[in-house]
Amino acid sequence: MSEAEIDEFEKEYGRPVDFISAPDASRVFVGTGLPPILFDYWDRIGFSKFLGGFFQVINPKDYEGALDAWLGDSKFRGLDRYYAIRMDAFGNMDAFGIKTGSAFTTSVFFHALLEAAEDDRAAIREGKGNDAIQAVLVRTLPEDVHEDSEEESIRLFFAAKDKLGDLRHNQIYAPVPAIPLGGQMRIEDLQIVDAPSYLRMVAEIAPPRVMTMRDLTRLAFGDGAEETLAGLLRK
Repeated sequence: MSEAEIDEFEKEYGRPVDFISAPDASRVFVGTGLPPILFDYWDRIGFSKFLGGFFQVINPKDYEGALDAWLGDSKFRGLDRYYAIRMDAFGNMDAFGIKTGSAFTTSVFFHALLEAAEDDRAAIREGKGNDAIQAVLVRTLPEDVHEDSEEESIRLFFAAKDKLGDLRHNQIYAPVPAIPLGGQMRIEDLQIVDAPSYLRMVAEIAPPRVMTMRDLTRLAFGDGAEETLAGLLRK
């Protein structure tokens, strides 16, 4: 089954723009409890970048220190054993917990752990961990990544590529100075940096907060926005 899913992934996402083989990954992470389809992905596509470099399948070993720094003393600390498995061009990491699956992502822009509305613990208990991994890896659809995208982060990605050039393995476009030091996620502040060291450094400057979808809604639309949206949905 996993072979067919990976075939479909390669058909949809095309050849990686920066192929990095992962010959020892399965051996290194055997016994961790990670769903087996992830090993099959690593064997086939390695730790490579896709969609012109918009996201990378990453080696959890390279990001252990960074993810640990982002966890800090947050509510997620000690609840599960987490591994960073995917990262976008701005350093936002998708972490996967052995028991809870995709419980949060890291956000450089908000300097926060974005808590998922619902994690994957039910699916994992039912033996559907492979499906949970698949959902993380295909989170960004190929047809959404274009210069005229409605998503600001995707448009910024193309602007950064034009100004700074392509990213190499384990590199990201990141604000310098970092956001906790007054930087902003805008083309004027972006530089190409080494992702593991930058992400660890940023989290050590100031502890990232935990944010929920309710927090994001209030931040975007102000207090009372959630109640307004709920009222509209009831009509």
